[in-house]
Amino acid sequence: MSIEPGTRLGQYEVQDLIGQGAMGVVYRAYHVPLARTGAVKVMHGISPDPDSIARFRREAQAIAQMRHPNILNVFDYGEYQGTPYMIVEYVPGGSLAAQMKKGPLDTATTLEYLDGIAAGLDYAHSLGIVHRDVKPANILVARDGTPIIADFGLVKLLQSASLNSMTGATTGTPAYMAPEQVTGTQVGPAADRYSLATMAYEMLTGAFPYQDDSVLEMLYAHVHRDPVAPSVRQPELGSGVDAVILRGLARDPNARWDSCEAFVAALRTALEAAPNPGLKRTVVMAPPVAATVPIARAKASPADATVVMPMPAPEVAVATTPMPVQSLASATVR
Repeated sequence: MSIEPGTRLGQYEVQDLIGQGAMGVVYRAYHVPLARTGAVKVMHGISPDPDSIARFRREAQAIAQMRHPNILNVFDYGEYQGTPYMIVEYVPGGSLAAQMKKGPLDTATTLEYLDGIAAGLDYAHSLGIVHRDVKPANILVARDGTPIIADFGLVKLLQSASLNSMTGATTGTPAYMAPEQVTGTQVGPAADRYSLATMAYEMLTGAFPYQDDSVLEMLYAHVHRDPVAPSVRQPELGSGVDAVILRGLARDPNARWDSCEAFVAALRTALEAAPNPGLKRTVVMAPPVAATVPIARAKASPADATVVMPMPAPEVAVATTPMPVQSLASATVR
């Protein structure tokens, strides 16, 4: 039986549908004793078998133990008749992806966001937790401007659930995936640092390091091509910014910055020395995402789609449009 409006999950009453995406469906929820609105995220693709449920519980417990101002709080988790769910913090301000589509971000705002994201990622890495899908759509922005990282652990759960009979698999969003994710090799904190560098590149230039038209071309580029220097897209950035970001995008994980915060600190210094440190980027509207398609025919989806890819394999599952920011909610509001 699925979780739907009217279902009671402990002290929460499930209400209307808020959003849905590759990794779950989210309903508005009401905490009856406290008279507070939250949300319940129902997980897709996780089998009700004991091993899968045990894996979900372990991952959810690890995520729920994190407490950081730049990480979305998970307050509860469980299963309802075999269907796993999480209850998470309510952040009504919108996603970073939505803000980037509205208009250019100046460098001061960009650095403020990157500072918070870097702090949250480094904290998670210190606990041995890797996000695996860092991208603007997974960064929520609170009313006071605080960036909050959402969906920790969900990509790992999706990968485990979808590929329980396969080895050497990878999951992520093509435009932001590190080379080691593409090839299905060991993924560690350096993969998140690569994704953060890709985000910084996008925020400052309005483009991606690899501006390819299909998922296949984008994935190939991460592994085999050199990224276009940011100053080629935005000449005002200068060679100093190029050096910082291109190190963040190094194909060798060991050649990247040692931490996310070190990367942002170096980027701040380089931007202060740039010819026009207050520049604004060009707005790039992300295209709609296709439904599940063979990777060789996937078009206009590298920026948004979350893929699960066995290595090697001729096809990947390209997810539907990511959930809106309102889909990530719980009992408190920032």
